[in-house]
Amino acid sequence: MSSPKLSNFINENTQAIRTNFTTVLRVILAILVLLIFWTALSIVEQTNERHQVHIQIRKLDLELSDLRTEEQRLMIEQQTFSATPQVASRAVSELGMFFPTGENRRVIAPSAGQTQSEKQGK
Repeated sequence: MSSPKLSNFINENTQAIRTNFTTVLRVILAILVLLIFWTALSIVEQTNERHQVHIQIRKLDLELSDLRTEEQRLMIEQQTFSATPQVASRAVSELGMFFPTGENRRVIAPSAGQTQSEKQGK
């Protein structure tokens, strides 16, 4: 046999506990919502950073490709310049060619005895 005072006291305590429990749940829910927003912003920031790094990698990859092309071109030029002495030495040794000296040179000039009609005929 419970008295009405005890019954009111239990109802008030139960109501207070429910209010406190609801308040705690609301605080926990607010914290979770804030954490979800923080996580979403972190993901957006990381994705943006990833895109920036990807763009930078693509630029560096294109620059590397250009540098490799330039290196190959320079190697071809280097081989061309190093081949000139080889060609000259083979021309002298295998073909008997030589650089002309003063006595091997001849200057060819038109002779003074040719007439104008002979020059036109040729």
